[in-house]
Amino acid sequence: MGTLEGIGINNPMEYLYYLTVIFTSLGIGDVYPVGHIRFLTGLEALNGLLLIAWSGSFTFLAMGNLWPQIKCCDTDDKPAKKEKST
Repeated sequence: MGTLEGIGINNPMEYLYYLTVIFTSLGIGDVYPVGHIRFLTGLEALNGLLLIAWSGSFTFLAMGNLWPQIKCCDTDDKPAKKEKST
């Protein structure tokens, strides 16, 4: 499939670091793919971009539906009483 080159990868946390950099499309470049794994890395970056955009859009739409239902605590459904002048 290919290998990862750059700084030495000695433990699983460095693989997690690489995946996080690719998923968020940060692309620092201290670890880079060589071989066919480059295609999978590109797909992961595209997947991360789409999922982050979808999450933001979903949150915006969900909150847009929720905000009209929330009533402010200082409003009252009863009409204001008028004082009688004598």
